[in-house]
Amino acid sequence: MKKYFENDDILAVLWRWKTPLTVVFVLSFLGSAIFSSPMFVKPKFKSFARVYPTNLKKYSDESPTEQMIQMLESDAIRDTLCSRFNLDTLYDIEADEPYYKDLLYKEYSDHVQFKKTKFESVEIEVLSTNPQVAYEMVKSIIDLYNVQVKTLQDEKLVEAVNTVKEMMDQKKVEMDFLESELNVLRREFGILDYGSQVKNLSKEYYKLLARSNVDPNKIANVKAELDNLKLKGVEYENLSARLWSVRDSYTSFKLKYEEHVKELNRKKEYAMKIVNPYKADKKTYPVRWLIVLVSVAIAMSGALGVISFLDRFERKKIA
Repeated sequence: MKKYFENDDILAVLWRWKTPLTVVFVLSFLGSAIFSSPMFVKPKFKSFARVYPTNLKKYSDESPTEQMIQMLESDAIRDTLCSRFNLDTLYDIEADEPYYKDLLYKEYSDHVQFKKTKFESVEIEVLSTNPQVAYEMVKSIIDLYNVQVKTLQDEKLVEAVNTVKEMMDQKKVEMDFLESELNVLRREFGILDYGSQVKNLSKEYYKLLARSNVDPNKIANVKAELDNLKLKGVEYENLSARLWSVRDSYTSFKLKYEEHVKELNRKKEYAMKIVNPYKADKKTYPVRWLIVLVSVAIAMSGALGVISFLDRFERKKIA
């Protein structure tokens, strides 16, 4: 210290320059206190919430938390908030200003923050000169996020519902056609249960052949019925097998359709609130004591530097 000031006692130097130092201290203290007051700097209030992503479907290699942040930072949410809360007015930006959008979005990004926590949740922070606005914006962000995710996922579900419905309708048309063809065979050829009918008629036919004194016409009638069955029986069996297969497919599509519709109509939350937003009753910015402290420290450091130079200069003149 002796070498720095080139005198024997730093306290003596400070005492000698006490008046200028006192003036610098008082002016820096008063100046920083005044210029950090609400008259010059509007106080800002912070509202925040902590949310956890839930019910999200995987669309990429991103984690659910990263997907959530991407959605929260979307143009749709930002533009809706800017319009809903008249943020251009709140940020003192005139609509006819050059670079209006750039200025508005810059202020928005300075006042609205999304941060990933180490526990994979997301903190939503909003700063505003109006504590009620900050609170309402955080709530709106969560609501808009839920709507946006639901819209995105519903688009996929609606596409799936329409695809499955189309397949189900095709199978229904095919079922109706096969049922109609089978009804023709039932009506015109009397085929109801091909296997059982053939078995019973064959049994009756061979019994008649085994008897004596049987009316030949009766044998001929049974034989005609049996031939009639055999004539269209294979076709009936094929149609029946196809109908069962188509029914199985139709039932499978119907179940999928009902599941998709149920999922589409189910009410879901995509942001589970861990910490609910609240209306701040204490300003976050500016921190006046810190501004005053830093301002005084800088001013006093500068004053000490000047005093060091002047003191050294005067001592050299005397020497």
